[in-house]
Amino acid sequence: MVFSSGKNSLFFLLNLCFVKKLANKVFIVLLFYLSLTLLLLWILLLRFNLEFCGGIRKRKDETFRHLFSIMGAKYNHQESEAKWQKFWEDNQIYAFSKDLDKSIYSIDTPPPTVSGKIHIGHIFSYTQAEVIARYKRMMGYNVFYPMGYDNNGIPTEQLVEKDLGINIKDVERKDFVQKCLEVVEKYKVLYENLRRSMGFSIDRSKTYTTISPNVQQIAQQTFVKLFKEGHIVYKDFPALRCTKMQTTVAQAETEEKEFNGFFNYLNFTLEDSEKLVIATTRPELLPACLAVFVHPDDERFTKYVGKKIITPLGIIVPVLADDKVKMDKGTGAVMCCSYGDEVDVFWVKKHNLGEKIVIDRYGRMKNCGVPEIEGMKIEEARETIMKLFESKGLVVKRDPITQSKQISERGKVPVEILPVKQRFVNLLDKKDILLKKNDEMNRYPAFMKKRSNDWIENLQRDRNISRSRKFGIPIPVWYNVATGKTILPSETQLAKGPIDPTVDVPEGFSADHVRPETLVLDTRFTSGLTPLINQMNLKKDGYTQNILPMNLRPQAHDIIRTWLLYTTLQTYLRDGQKPFDDVMMSGFCMAVKGEKFSKSKGNAKFDPEHIITQWGADAVRFRACGGQLGKDILFDEGEFKNGQKLVTKLWNAFQFVKMQLADADIRNLIKDGVRKIYPTDQRILVRLNETIAEMKKSLDKYEYGAAKIKFDEFFWKDFCDMYLEMIKVRLYQPERFEHGEEKKASGQRALYIVFDAIVKLIAPYLPHITEEIYQDYFRRFGDSHGDSEIRSEGAISLHITSYPEAIENSEITKQDPEKLKKDFIKVVDIVEQARKFKTEKQISMGAELQKLILSGPKEYLDMIATYMDDVIGVTKALNIAFLEKDGIATLIEG
Repeated sequence: MVFSSGKNSLFFLLNLCFVKKLANKVFIVLLFYLSLTLLLLWILLLRFNLEFCGGIRKRKDETFRHLFSIMGAKYNHQESEAKWQKFWEDNQIYAFSKDLDKSIYSIDTPPPTVSGKIHIGHIFSYTQAEVIARYKRMMGYNVFYPMGYDNNGIPTEQLVEKDLGINIKDVERKDFVQKCLEVVEKYKVLYENLRRSMGFSIDRSKTYTTISPNVQQIAQQTFVKLFKEGHIVYKDFPALRCTKMQTTVAQAETEEKEFNGFFNYLNFTLEDSEKLVIATTRPELLPACLAVFVHPDDERFTKYVGKKIITPLGIIVPVLADDKVKMDKGTGAVMCCSYGDEVDVFWVKKHNLGEKIVIDRYGRMKNCGVPEIEGMKIEEARETIMKLFESKGLVVKRDPITQSKQISERGKVPVEILPVKQRFVNLLDKKDILLKKNDEMNRYPAFMKKRSNDWIENLQRDRNISRSRKFGIPIPVWYNVATGKTILPSETQLAKGPIDPTVDVPEGFSADHVRPETLVLDTRFTSGLTPLINQMNLKKDGYTQNILPMNLRPQAHDIIRTWLLYTTLQTYLRDGQKPFDDVMMSGFCMAVKGEKFSKSKGNAKFDPEHIITQWGADAVRFRACGGQLGKDILFDEGEFKNGQKLVTKLWNAFQFVKMQLADADIRNLIKDGVRKIYPTDQRILVRLNETIAEMKKSLDKYEYGAAKIKFDEFFWKDFCDMYLEMIKVRLYQPERFEHGEEKKASGQRALYIVFDAIVKLIAPYLPHITEEIYQDYFRRFGDSHGDSEIRSEGAISLHITSYPEAIENSEITKQDPEKLKKDFIKVVDIVEQARKFKTEKQISMGAELQKLILSGPKEYLDMIATYMDDVIGVTKALNIAFLEKDGIATLIEG
């Protein structure tokens, strides 16, 4: 019995333990779900501003139904952007139409050089122009927006050498050209993918490359035409040469850079043994000294003019007078050598001095007559010859200076002036016509016109268009072996396709009787033909209408001197007209203050792909448009947060709008309107009209940054911060107000109209999030305005709908905007005082106020009374009293 009783007791204890453990588990599970429920309710309270005062005040049943339906609707930029990019491409949303009834708006973007990966600076400048393309498309234009690639020339050769680890000198031309074609194709795909990831609305079917057969053909036909007309000459003339890249360069392909150096004061000796001190920064050129020049009005030296003078190397040269001498530079007497600078070139030609070349094509001293420096590089020779002069007591002094020198844009080394036989386009005799064509084009900003005019006026040499390179468009020329005369291809031969003189022979000749030209065209000769290339590409597709001059050239201000100048010149020479109506100048995206992003500078560390993935294309686009035309913008990765905040706010506002319109018959509401538009709704519609007008005005002048600011002010301040807060209660609980359903309908109608316009206003800047919103909601109401055209609401994509127009409702147009603005400021002041009161009392913004006492003149109180429902809604005031008196005041009782 004892044993049995003990067994039963043990069984009871085990069961008891099990029940307790089970109970604990059940308690923990219940506690978990209770906590989760409370957390969900807390999130709902924060997100939708549910009132909390002694318990949750229930909204209408439909509010909760829609509230729970949209919980968890979060915008994912990576998924959405990729989805819409594919959608646009699959449906050819941005394809140029051959419809002749539509006005064309054509954009000629300078083709980017294929020289490595695109950096964030490129992204910024392309985005600014692309926003304009989207705006023009929504304004009803048939937008022609191609993009090309400048994929030949020095930059591309450098890329290939680096990418493949080869030296151009070690590879035959034919093989090197093939390697170049393979490498540039790889980078072309990278460029294309990056443009796609930014949502650029380019017509990709019109893409071109400057090395493609059809572009080579266009360039060669242009060369032959200009050659026959005498605009292109073949001459032996001092040209700028990059000794590093081993090619000539044009003046426009150089830039200025500061170098530390010395002004070296040396003793020259006149025939009567009198000493004359001359200062020079280039003593290594003394073996090439041809004369000493003084100014004809310089009384110090006029007595020496016509005499002979002996240089420190013992060379006897004449003393001559010329008004190009700067009397205040150095000692006022200057030596002329072949060639130290452009003035030397001028003097040699003007005074028939002949020339003596002591620097070879590789930048080494050659045939200089000074054994101590023969074969040396220029910098080394400079210091060596100074030591030689010092040893002979010929140096008076050496003053340290900072000197600006011309350097090769690509080689980044000082250029030398060396005589070479090259092809030149006569440029100096066309300054007047270039200035005239320059003035015919509108500049945005306007001050950039003076900059380009100054550049034209200061041109000092004809344009060298030939290069000693391997990868480029061959110059279509042969030379008769017997006579040396130039032979050009026939029009028939040119019409068949591009010509390679090293492979092809001219009609009527055999290979033994001709010598092929081995020079190639400068790549900017080709990229200066982009308007013509675009026209020819359209013609090839069967579109015969002329698009020249093109409407817009968007570009950075640094290529005024290259692409814009050359395009202006070649369009005039070939077609006799200006290339563009408008030129839109963007600034640089600066890596640090004073230094632009550049692959060659090695500062493009912010990888665009990473930035786009992290922040989203829309956020990056929004930041890119944060600057002003022609002004540089400093890169700040933190600024992408502002773009991302806008995307998030737009999405959240959309969720709220969609919820508030869920029970509305939108088509009837928009078509039939409402009997009365409530004052708060009138105000937001008037502000919308103002914003539409302001943004259009800015975008028509290409002021994308100014238009963006106007949008920000309207969306954040007017719409989100004030309007949505003021109409919430009217939309949630219309039964609280007299004629509540009518007032709710007024709010819903305004809410639909305004947010539909908001989406379209910001669509050129944020194409992905706006397409998402349009497809999710607004596209379904395509017939709401009774417009059956393809460009009406209901179109397959938001980006081929129409840009917003001003609301023409009589209740809106009859309003005095200034009076409405002043009245609304007074209403806002009451709201702000209520918010300030709650903040100071540390109570919730959703807490009720016992009483608002508003005092002022009768006119003021009557005006406030028209807004009273919305004032009650946003302030949560239980009672409002009006007190008629002279001064305006607001008294609040908590």
